[in-house]
Amino acid sequence: MSEHSILQRLLNAQTALRATIQKILDLNRQLKSLRQSKKAPENQAIKQELKLLNKVADQQAKIVQLYEYKLQRVSNQ
Repeated sequence: MSEHSILQRLLNAQTALRATIQKILDLNRQLKSLRQSKKAPENQAIKQELKLLNKVADQQAKIVQLYEYKLQRVSNQ
């Protein structure tokens, strides 16, 4: 894989990770406001979505680390 393609994939992965983190932050704010209004069914749906998004963010972070490592190896050669 060329340095340019690795860099492009890294940038795409970082963008996706930032979007996922932003969605997690938005849902946490929404959950906080719902806790004050005591809407239990909506809380559960948000908690499930947060659980899924956290797993997605974890995978995306691992992909970013992998591309950073590959980019470092290619640029050192």
